[in-house]
Amino acid sequence: MRYPGLNLRGEVRESISFDDDDMSDVEDEVFIRDGKNGYKLAEDFNAKRPLMAPRRTAKSDINARLKARPPCRAFCKPCCYVILSLSILIGLIILVVVVVSMFPLPIDKIRDWIISKTPKEDASVKLLPCNNLRVKDVWSISLPKLTTDSAIRTIDVNEDGFEDVLFSFGTGNNYDVIPADVFCPVFMGVPPPCEGGVIALSGVNGEILWRQWLNDTIFSLQCSTDVNGDHINDCLAIGIKGTIIVISAKNGSVIWQINSGKSNIFVGNFIPDQDGDGIWDVLASHSSLTEGKDGHIILFSGKSGKELKKLDTPNNAKTFYMPQVLKYNDSEAFVLFGTGSTTRPGNMSVVSLKNIENLTNSSTTIFENKYEGILTQSVLVDITGMKYPIS
Repeated sequence: MRYPGLNLRGEVRESISFDDDDMSDVEDEVFIRDGKNGYKLAEDFNAKRPLMAPRRTAKSDINARLKARPPCRAFCKPCCYVILSLSILIGLIILVVVVVSMFPLPIDKIRDWIISKTPKEDASVKLLPCNNLRVKDVWSISLPKLTTDSAIRTIDVNEDGFEDVLFSFGTGNNYDVIPADVFCPVFMGVPPPCEGGVIALSGVNGEILWRQWLNDTIFSLQCSTDVNGDHINDCLAIGIKGTIIVISAKNGSVIWQINSGKSNIFVGNFIPDQDGDGIWDVLASHSSLTEGKDGHIILFSGKSGKELKKLDTPNNAKTFYMPQVLKYNDSEAFVLFGTGSTTRPGNMSVVSLKNIENLTNSSTTIFENKYEGILTQSVLVDITGMKYPIS
């Protein structure tokens, strides 16, 4: 830019910066320095206006000119606190689990610590509940190709002081498809018969003590009385093809056996002696699988298996219930039996053992179901405190 009357050729132009605090109204003037006259105002050179526009002072701080960026620490601190809190919480949970597993404490004790009991308990009564149950396998055994639907009975068979395990079994439906002389040696590794049987396992290590093979699938097993006088309870086994057999629990030998084909006898039980030979007899439930009413209770001799009596059930109702002996006192006992099926109504009745021959007229109904029968045997417990054993 050129101004009339002002020659700035060869001049060295310098700008002088001043702090904001030192600036005054002189800031609006323009100074020019030359080698001779030093600093001269522009007015001495007939300059009508300043060479530069007056500078406008900015009062803002230099930090305000920079864009504010939040430091990384502002984000890291909350994250660190959250992670630390979660770590402490997880550590406390793990510590509680480890302590509880090492020192299990019943909830009842914790409740007693929190809530004080006002009534004083009888010091003579001490209840010791099971508060720390841990299941551990003592022994295990595999019996391939065998099926079972019977209950498991426990008797000390080998008289070693430990109860042994007895149950009945079957071998499936292949026995009726393949001839027995082929099926038994090829598939079971034994000579016929091998359709089912009864087996005894040692209660100490699961070793097979004895196994009695039969020509029937056995599904009912009851071991509650000594038949042969060896001071070990023997077992009554019943199969689906009409097999009724009493087996010595000591060695598995057959005491007596009845196999009359499809006799439709499914369950039975021992009852006190009825024929005067000193041996408990057998009372079994019999029902026809055909339509209609055809139910009986049959009494067999416990010594020989001979049929003693065949008694009609009330209203000739079907019965699939195992008779049970309910002992009332030292001289009197009752027989508990049920009638009906899954599709027919039934009831539970009781009859005195002395009047069992007149079953229809002497029995008393204690429970009735109008929709289905009573099929499963009852659990008998002395809840009245009469202190008489129940078998």
